[in-house]
Amino acid sequence: MSTVDPEEPRQDGPGDPDGTGRPADDIDAEFARLTEGLTLDDAPLTVEDVLTEDAGEEQEPAVAVVATSVVTAKALAGVIRLGREARTDGIDIPTGTRTLDTGTGAIAVGPHAETAAHDLAAITSAALQRNGIVLFWRRGDRMTATRYKNGERGEDISPAIVLGAVDDVVEELLLGATDLAELGEGLDPSALTRAEALEWIASGKKRK
Repeated sequence: MSTVDPEEPRQDGPGDPDGTGRPADDIDAEFARLTEGLTLDDAPLTVEDVLTEDAGEEQEPAVAVVATSVVTAKALAGVIRLGREARTDGIDIPTGTRTLDTGTGAIAVGPHAETAAHDLAAITSAALQRNGIVLFWRRGDRMTATRYKNGERGEDISPAIVLGAVDDVVEELLLGATDLAELGEGLDPSALTRAEALEWIASGKKRK
C-alpha cells in the first residue's frame, strides 16, 4: 500500500489562467511594467540605412594640395598638362584642379577624394621627374602627407614634419582656416593644349 499522498487537484480558475496562483490582473500589470518605455514604432535597421551613413561620410568635404618647387602657377599648370600626356595608365587630371602661387612654390589644389588626389600627385610628379613633391590630403579629422618622385608614390610621412617647409596657406587649407574658394580661380591645367602647356612652362619659369 502506497504511503504517498495523492496529488491535490489543481484549482485553475478564470482568475488563474497560467496556474501560477496569481490572478490574471497581476500578470497583466507585471507585463505592463516590464514593457514600459518600449516601442515597436521604430523600423529595423536596413542595409540601405548603413549605406546611406557611409555615403554621408564620403560627402564630407575633402581638400588636396600638391606642394612643388615650381616657381609659378602658370608653369605648374603647363607641367601638369604635360604630365597627363606622359602617363600611360590612363589617369586624368581630376576635375576642379587649379594651380596657385605661394611664397615657397606653386601648388595644385582641388576638392578631391583620396584616389583623385593621388592621381593628381602622380601626374604632376611624372612631369617633374626627379624633383620630389608632397601631396597633402584631408577629409574631416583625417590628414595625410605622401612623397612622390618620378611619377611614383613614395613614403607616407607625418604632415607636421613637412608643413614647416611650405607656405602657411597649405596648413591653413588643411586645418580648415582657409577655404579653397577664398584662394581665387587659379589656373586650370586641363584646359590647356600641348602647345599652350609648353609656352606656359617657358614663360612661367621666372616669377614676375
